[in-house]
Amino acid sequence: MSRTILRICITTKDIINIEECSQRTASQKMSDMRVFFNKTDKRCKLTFKEYATYTGIPLEELEPFRLPPNSKAA
Repeated sequence: MSRTILRICITTKDIINIEECSQRTASQKMSDMRVFFNKTDKRCKLTFKEYATYTGIPLEELEPFRLPPNSKAA
């Protein structure tokens, strides 16, 4: 059995794919989440768990977006 490693940090590109929004909207949402979670320093990363908390989307539903870019969903 092979184990799939899921990514932890979310990017604006992930938000674009999840919400089907523009890059500007995704960047604004990232900025809003940084303020919400008090991570205003640029080097602080946001996680999929924080995104799930912020949007109310269950973390399990975000799993297909957490796969590394070079892997394929089963």
